[in-house]
Amino acid sequence: MSSLVSLCPTVTPNPTDPADHLSAAPSTRTPESLAYSYAIPGEPHAVAIARTSVHNALAAHGLADLLPPALQATGELVACAALFEPGQVLYLSVGWQQEGVRIVVWDPHTRHVDPDSSAKCAARRNKMLYLLACVVHECKGSWGMIRPAPAREGTRVWVNLPRQGAADYAAALC
Repeated sequence: MSSLVSLCPTVTPNPTDPADHLSAAPSTRTPESLAYSYAIPGEPHAVAIARTSVHNALAAHGLADLLPPALQATGELVACAALFEPGQVLYLSVGWQQEGVRIVVWDPHTRHVDPDSSAKCAARRNKMLYLLACVVHECKGSWGMIRPAPAREGTRVWVNLPRQGAADYAAALC
């Protein structure tokens, strides 16, 4: 039987007063259960909101050793997306994948019709993410950009930070 409790009376085997659930100790969070998504504004202050959200999620899952590179990556991704689509809603997700943290930021920047404009736009985004590329390289991770397909909207930029590489990077900073 799972240690998770639902307030829905059709799911809970023995319906009880909902207040009984509030005193239960929170379940232990593991890295494998790290899976959060956030909608954030495409504004300069969104970087602080995103970094705080990722900090809280990683700390809650016992991943404080990954905070420096994960927060750096988050800040770079969100800042870049906010500059490409100011005032628009951005989506940030952080999760656990293949023994590491995966961070993805989506913005609604659409593909340009002209191939030259599209290439220039991608080159500008890559140039803006140079510091991100350096951090990811030092962590022995990977990153990339998924440009929008012709009939789809938005651009996703993702980062994979392996736990050991990111922890080594963080330890070297201190």
